[in-house]
Amino acid sequence: MADKFLKNFQQLDPADFTDALPGMSIIAPLTYASATQTIGTVAASSVITSVYVVRTTAWDAITTFEVGKSGDTDWLATTVQANVNGAIDAGEAGGVEAISANKVVTSDTDIVVTLAQGAASQGVGYVVVNFTELVR
Repeated sequence: MADKFLKNFQQLDPADFTDALPGMSIIAPLTYASATQTIGTVAASSVITSVYVVRTTAWDAITTFEVGKSGDTDWLATTVQANVNGAIDAGEAGGVEAISANKVVTSDTDIVVTLAQGAASQGVGYVVVNFTELVR
């Protein structure tokens, strides 16, 4: 079932693919360029269920990134390349890499993405943080 979900996820348009995801999502664009950005806030009493990196245009060299929170920039994803370079498979909107799952959020938490450009000069995609708010 997970393989079928991932394949369907890869073929969805970035503008509307969250309709296929349970819970809530934070979506933020990524490029190859070095940057640190706060992409959104996960509410207290939530569980982060997954973090994905989706590429829509392949990177031409390694750009590493971390996904975390203020003071702990690799809380969700330690410095990784993920699957962002190389050709995108035919029939897919972009390559998808699952990089984290199941983190409990006890207070409102800003999600921070940090990119290190390396030798890259092109590449576009987005990061998706999925979470579910627990009943309070």
